[in-house]
Amino acid sequence: MTEYIKDMRSLVGHSPILQCGASVILINENNEILLQKRRDNGCWGYHGGSVELDEVVEDAAKRELFEETGLTADKLDLFGVFSGADMHYVYPNGDEVSNVDIVYICRDYHGEIIRQKSEVDELKFFKSDLLPENLSPPIKPVLKKYVESLKKQDTAVFSSEYSVMPISDKYRSQVDALIEKEWAGPLVVTKGKIIDTRQCPGFVAVQNATLLGYITYQINGAQCEITVLESLVSEKGIGSALIKAVIETAKQAGCSRVWLITTNDNTHAIRFYQRFGFQLANVHINALERSQELKLSIPMTGIDDIPILHEFEFEVII
Repeated sequence: MTEYIKDMRSLVGHSPILQCGASVILINENNEILLQKRRDNGCWGYHGGSVELDEVVEDAAKRELFEETGLTADKLDLFGVFSGADMHYVYPNGDEVSNVDIVYICRDYHGEIIRQKSEVDELKFFKSDLLPENLSPPIKPVLKKYVESLKKQDTAVFSSEYSVMPISDKYRSQVDALIEKEWAGPLVVTKGKIIDTRQCPGFVAVQNATLLGYITYQINGAQCEITVLESLVSEKGIGSALIKAVIETAKQAGCSRVWLITTNDNTHAIRFYQRFGFQLANVHINALERSQELKLSIPMTGIDDIPILHEFEFEVII
């Protein structure tokens, strides 16, 4: 309970108050939802709590997630704002609230799961179609809408399988435009060398003429470097499918190694590459000093305001 809510309760007792909450639905790489079993009512719910006076709502959501789970959100995406009769609730101690819950989705996070013992009895991941029956009452309508949104997404976007194919003239300009936006230009820098991605071959993942992701690479002798990878749709295996296409091409070209560079701030990519099977081959300390000299548009800080300093080199031996 925040200090503001405590002050309000000292004035109105158990009477109904309007409560603004910030909450997080955290999703792991298997598309499972992390829920906590609340100590106060014995029910399961997502993570969140009241916003303090003058607190930024997104900061409150990150704070509550960390306090209750030990996990730090690298990125939050707004899911929705929920209010009305379904969000009215009476706590076991008699406190009555009309909730306005601002709910975020978090797929990018880091840290070790550590439950808040004073408020949480258990933390557990659940599949979206196998959620526990004893959900906390204000949580039910929100999770119901989230599960429905997953079904709609599956129907709308993935009614048929996507295809992975070499980048053709049809998609080249679209890929170049996406790289321009995501990497602030067509040039990327790895290990002190400038690479023009417009000259790199690659693959795209496409469904019904819609671009779902892309990858570029370059082959030098027995080594194949992945220069750019982006999946435009999450949790559908796009990135893995694109990497597999490059690995197969590298094998046919007689390569013995496929490698890539990511930076120390990109914790989501670091987790993804290791899950795929890449091994950490080298850490180039302070390599970004040289990269930022070669490409002035490279920022000084990255994801979650982490200073961008080092290059992590990952490899797969083939």
